[in-house]
Amino acid sequence: MNAVSPIKPSRKISLSISETHSHGALGYLEMGNPAGETVVFVHGFGADLLTWQFCLVPLVAKYRLLALDLPGHGRSTPDVGAADLAFMIHWLDEAFGVLGVKQAHVIGHSMGAKIALGFAVSHASRVKSLSLISPAGLGGAFHHETLDAFLNQGDAEALARHLLGPKGQSLGASLTASLSNAVADPGRNDALKALLGNAKIYGLALSPEGFDWSRVVCPVQILWGDHDRLIPMPEAHRLPPSAPVHLIEGAGHLPHMEAPAAVIAHLKDFLP
Repeated sequence: MNAVSPIKPSRKISLSISETHSHGALGYLEMGNPAGETVVFVHGFGADLLTWQFCLVPLVAKYRLLALDLPGHGRSTPDVGAADLAFMIHWLDEAFGVLGVKQAHVIGHSMGAKIALGFAVSHASRVKSLSLISPAGLGGAFHHETLDAFLNQGDAEALARHLLGPKGQSLGASLTASLSNAVADPGRNDALKALLGNAKIYGLALSPEGFDWSRVVCPVQILWGDHDRLIPMPEAHRLPPSAPVHLIEGAGHLPHMEAPAAVIAHLKDFLP
């Protein structure tokens, strides 16, 4: 009797689109070990799933990896509904269902981290752990003026300079091109303006008086670039009191792109 060979983890980065999400196209990437625990990556404002490309291959042997394009971004629908946190959490919950995810470790960046945190509160049984990179939603400073200029004047190069720290300077040209592409379609530009507008009108913080971390029942870690000029790390009282907080040296707002080795090391230490 022949033994059944184990399924080899996929290292190939290939993009897919599901048309079964009720709000329209869902762009996603799937790779890694189908038998492993699922890890879901949620990108930030103005980005897409390829922002995670430097973090995926080191994790493929152990985990099933899914990276999503949020509404208004990448290959997903331009429909952002009310462009608020409630819509994004609902969208993410349905995306889990579409992709057959019952539970996952969720890694979110910036706006994606804010969505992931809200999702962990409202759908606690679906989230095994949270890794929040440069998270929005905790209060403190939020320098949205550069984002405004980017959306209204198209100055992608200025935004790229603002986002990157010393370690990320070599990414300037490719990041500028990616940002320019993100707003090339008028419908997607309008979606981004709606999302940013809501963040400013209702305040960036999930709670004005500070987020209540007791509402999160899963393990949490925070990663932040020590040169983040868009959302600098807030005061200590806004951070989870008993969770590890890692400062990524030399990184700006995009440590998973600027210093992926450091981010991967922390992910490997944190994930089971």
